[in-house]
Amino acid sequence: MARLTPEQPPAGPASERLVFEALRDRLPAPWRVWHAVAYSAAQTGAEGEADFVAAHPARGLLVIEVKGGRVACRGGHWFQDGRRLREAPAHQATRAAHALVRALAAALGAPPAFPVAHAVWLTGADRPPREPLDLAGLTLYADDLAAPEPALLRALAAAGRAPAPVPLGALEALFSPTLEFRPAWARRRALQDAHIARLTEEQGRALDAFAAFPRLRVRGCAGSGKTLLALRQAAIWAREGRRVLLLCFNLLLAERLRALVADLPQVRAVAVNELLCELLGRRDDGDPEFWHKLQRDALPAARGLGARRAYDAVIVDEGQDFSPPLWEAVKALVPADARFLVFYDPAQNIFRRDLSALPEFPWPDACLTVNCRNTRGVFATLAPYAPGDARPNPRAPEGEATEVYRAESRAATRARLGALLARLAAEGVPPEDILVIGAHAEPKMGLGGVLAAHPGVRYYTYRKFKGLEAPVLIVLDVCDGDPLWDRAARYTALSRAIHRLFVLELEG
Repeated sequence: MARLTPEQPPAGPASERLVFEALRDRLPAPWRVWHAVAYSAAQTGAEGEADFVAAHPARGLLVIEVKGGRVACRGGHWFQDGRRLREAPAHQATRAAHALVRALAAALGAPPAFPVAHAVWLTGADRPPREPLDLAGLTLYADDLAAPEPALLRALAAAGRAPAPVPLGALEALFSPTLEFRPAWARRRALQDAHIARLTEEQGRALDAFAAFPRLRVRGCAGSGKTLLALRQAAIWAREGRRVLLLCFNLLLAERLRALVADLPQVRAVAVNELLCELLGRRDDGDPEFWHKLQRDALPAARGLGARRAYDAVIVDEGQDFSPPLWEAVKALVPADARFLVFYDPAQNIFRRDLSALPEFPWPDACLTVNCRNTRGVFATLAPYAPGDARPNPRAPEGEATEVYRAESRAATRARLGALLARLAAEGVPPEDILVIGAHAEPKMGLGGVLAAHPGVRYYTYRKFKGLEAPVLIVLDVCDGDPLWDRAARYTALSRAIHRLFVLELEG
């Protein structure tokens, strides 16, 4: 059967509903029909609406004006159910056809080579013995509802032009385009950021607890604001005159923290292994055992720094990343009467550390269970991997649903990645807002050509990017059964996205 747009009958005049149902039920393929095609003066030089536009890929295009009820012509004037019409039905159909010809010429770059004709369908009238000159051969009647195709072909033939191919794809793009009207990326991001950035009640209670308890562990799900609270408390203690050491495991996170505390000379942000190298005067020499030896040998130096009271407070972010030897060194750095805060998330234990090595304090952990980083669309994707008590912020913006693509080969995922980056660029997303994340270092991923075509787009492993976030995230080569993509890895990787998330899966 013919394809109609829209697919449901109109709620308008009964006459148009009769024509819609006749075309839907009795007009065969490959006809294509659009109902209520509106056009504006900006497009065509005129303004109006065509009741129906019917196209046959090999015959031409017909613009149809529908009139129901009792139609009459007296003294050169047209009436419908006793009401005088402002213009003749044939003139309405002609005007719509000419307007659409102008729109088609603009869309195609040249006047259409196929026939474009017009017709009037009088759904409540029988064929008269004699037709008015302006309707002769161009009118369909009530009995044509039972078999519309012969009537449409007669009207096309009356136009007097030879049949020619009709580009249905171009008509589809013109008459029923797929469009999404929404704010530009920068505005969408700003609106969502305004909702995400608010302090939650849980975070407020945690800040109160930091004042009441000199030492505290804070367990929080991904995106619950652990790093935000660590920075706020570091600033509070610095303003009180305390010297604060802000530690993390990840080098990239340490760089980010240093930038955020640059105006606080009382606060030092550093990756724990950086600090230990400094204490021991060592540099990575490429020995596979270098970092194990460093952590093993660091305890005496850490005790010496703690004895000198170099810091009045120590804050550890992403504490689940610290190995037992690192915890021994960190605890030695903290003077007996110093403040000590540890933020951690057991669900992000991608290095499979022994979490029993975390410092223990004589009161329960503070808990952060509200995700404040991700839109609801992103959170819905990471929720299956999140701790059971994690929940989205009730004020979180809806955002966009995650797009998931699955391919059988790396070559296919790279092609999909390139197409996706091109699409985001066309949407106006700046490259610095986009992060591609995977399980292996870039040389093993074969991304040189794709990233070279999109300068500014970054790639990191999820291990290296832990604790950080990106407005738009593309997770690459996720593979079922791969131990590098276990539950903790997926949770850690997916939760880096703030606004938009794309997952490119690779079949194992």
